[in-house]
Amino acid sequence: MHDFKKLAETLARTCPANVGFGLFSGDDWLLVQANGKLCGFLETKQPLPSLPFSQLLRDADIADIVPHVLGSAPNTTMKFTHRGKSYAFVWMYAFPEDSSQTQAQAFYLLELPPDPVYDPNELLWEQLHVILDSIHDGIWIIDGNGITVHVNKALKRIADITPEDVIGKHVTVPMREGKFSSCVTLQALKEKRSVTLFDDYASGKRCLNTSTPIFDHDGNVWRVVASIRDITELDMLQSRLVKTEQEIRAYKRRLDMLGQESGGFLAGSLLMRNCLHELEKAARSSSGVLILGETGTGKSLAASIIHQKSSRASGPYITVNCAAIPPSLIESELFGYEKGAFSGAGQHGKKGYFELAHTGTLLLDEIGELPLNMQAKLLHVLDNQSFHRVGGEKSISVDVRVIAATNRPLEKLVESGEYRADLYYRLRVLSVQLPPLRQHAEDIVELTNYFLDDACNRHGITKVFAPQVLAHFMSYSWPGNVRELRATVDFLVAMSENKLVVPSDLPRHILGASAIPDDAGLDNTPQTLKAAVRNLEYTMVRSALLETGSTYKAAERLGVSQSTVMRKAQQFGLKTER
Repeated sequence: MHDFKKLAETLARTCPANVGFGLFSGDDWLLVQANGKLCGFLETKQPLPSLPFSQLLRDADIADIVPHVLGSAPNTTMKFTHRGKSYAFVWMYAFPEDSSQTQAQAFYLLELPPDPVYDPNELLWEQLHVILDSIHDGIWIIDGNGITVHVNKALKRIADITPEDVIGKHVTVPMREGKFSSCVTLQALKEKRSVTLFDDYASGKRCLNTSTPIFDHDGNVWRVVASIRDITELDMLQSRLVKTEQEIRAYKRRLDMLGQESGGFLAGSLLMRNCLHELEKAARSSSGVLILGETGTGKSLAASIIHQKSSRASGPYITVNCAAIPPSLIESELFGYEKGAFSGAGQHGKKGYFELAHTGTLLLDEIGELPLNMQAKLLHVLDNQSFHRVGGEKSISVDVRVIAATNRPLEKLVESGEYRADLYYRLRVLSVQLPPLRQHAEDIVELTNYFLDDACNRHGITKVFAPQVLAHFMSYSWPGNVRELRATVDFLVAMSENKLVVPSDLPRHILGASAIPDDAGLDNTPQTLKAAVRNLEYTMVRSALLETGSTYKAAERLGVSQSTVMRKAQQFGLKTER
């Protein structure tokens, strides 16, 4: 034992103070000596009990390392962890100087400094950065003072903004530099609520910016997180979609009107459907037709429908405006002339309109303006289907169907002697009366949409009429009828500066003549379909009652029952008379 004690003293002197040291003997590792550092590790006091090392480890509640210690080879270092601390130990055979037959185990234990570890919060923040950089949308984060603390990589692609450009700077700095037009994150910071706005960036991108504040435990804004989505392409697609939807609506209106339209003749109302029916019946006949109606009611269009639906549709369709031809030339224009028939006549003569219309249809528009001396000649041609050219002797026979149209009251002209009665009766074998637009006001909206689509296509632009514009249209009397309506729509499409056409864009004569009451409940803002329908019904019922003076006639004009007119009038507070 003396040898072991001497050996222990020798080894202990060479052992640093911060290293645990122990000397064990025998195969059982009986403890011979230990310094204070090792005693602290073994959680025991000196004098140490003469116990095997494995028993000491078990008593110190570190029995799990016993197999590792006893199973390790001498002169090797082993690391282990105990109660949150890291240790390294090494053991070796030691022999006293005076006895080569006795060996001992020298045990050294060193507490290792803690391994460097990341701050958990810092590690989470780095993980968050990786996540944010993987997001396709731009992410911009500011603190409670408006200072930028993070932007993700997507902002470089969307807005050409890098972290170096903005981190550590107030969020208004890049805005002043022209990077973007408005500061949604700052607005969310000030208002302490989520804010979503469109924003335009210097890169040319249009973005949807949603900024959401995050609050601390005291209710103060800790961070504001902005999600910035590039909608440039989406915006373009939406514009194309809007245009496509407008075209679809236009085509749908056209398809909806196929059963109510013939050759461009819109017939949505009951009155106009009856007119179209009369025209179709006239087309089936071979007799002449007299079309009566105010200026602009569509007499020329009605005549073309008769031709298109007749058995002569494959033949020529010739139109002549009698009011546009000087009286001295009208005979030569209608019947033609021979060579040298008059001064200035062509060398080869000329065919007249009757010859040109052979086997087809001839429209004599403004027939009420035909001079009296020509009325007799026209009557002769209608009766005999033959004539002589001016300056000619040869009788020319033709097969022509004549349609005449006028806005003048021929019957009254006959009574006053200004028009030949025999010609009048010859012309009106079949007669169709086209009503003025004010008598079928329910067609105004459909006609307006039809003309609006046509004008927008011709001008290559898109315009929308505010509901109150349509209300003025419904209230206006339209003395020029459909022609005036079409011209007005063309004017508004070409001259209005904004996409939305409002009443201030209307011509003064329409604004001054229409009667839209102050309590009509209309404005220029977009309305729901229900509100727009109500406003339109109000205007139409009111206009019909004012024009006709009775619910019965108003119902007839609107194509509804009298009880419907009574109910609507009561609903709108309109005065009625049976």
